[in-house]
Amino acid sequence: MSERASSTGSTASFRGQITLDGPSGTGKSSVARGVAARLGAAYLDTGAMYRAATVAVLDAAVDPEDADAVARTVAAARIEVGTEAGTELVLVDGVDVAARIRGAEVTRNVSAVSAVPAVRRQLVEQQRALVAATEAVVVEGRDIGTVVLPDATLKVYLTAAPEVRAERRAGQLGITDPAEVAALAEDLRRRDEYDSSRADSPLRPAEDAVVVDSTDLDQQGVVDRIVELAASAVGAGDRS
Repeated sequence: MSERASSTGSTASFRGQITLDGPSGTGKSSVARGVAARLGAAYLDTGAMYRAATVAVLDAAVDPEDADAVARTVAAARIEVGTEAGTELVLVDGVDVAARIRGAEVTRNVSAVSAVPAVRRQLVEQQRALVAATEAVVVEGRDIGTVVLPDATLKVYLTAAPEVRAERRAGQLGITDPAEVAALAEDLRRRDEYDSSRADSPLRPAEDAVVVDSTDLDQQGVVDRIVELAASAVGAGDRS
């Protein structure tokens, strides 16, 4: 991986992995991209991979609740994601689906697809391969610190109050109607419960993760906090 420009002095030499886990609507993607840019690191959105897998399932007209059929469909699909913080590249069998994966249909079905153990095994293997090809990387998702990269340099669990998360997601989607915002908040709660209670790789903080609550922080404040934590993590490694 080539050296990227960094606006920070000491953190420009960061080497290692930062995992950024947490529920939907906490701003993980924008924060992870911001941290990667500050540290001159690669960036990997694992959620985009599961959403891309969901596109493959929907296009194959497979029932997302049919685990065996889902597993076969995803195994046959070619899912590719980029690792540049400034560019979103998501392909399914060579087709650009970067915009489509954020749509309502994919959002409704991604939890069911991502809960299939065979799908998770396949994509985790792919995620680890992408990380192994980098010197420094920020990886965001829901089980990165607990399953994908348990020995990461720094693990962060990003959270926020459900109402704040719903307002942020509504802003991203251009939703202003109070009833629609309330429905969005309920969808977030439902997905949290689904993902936290699944048998395979449930959503939860790693035991050694630093929990960062972004309820009262803007995006830049969260990025600053994680960059500080990264500098401390590198320093601790140097002293050991």
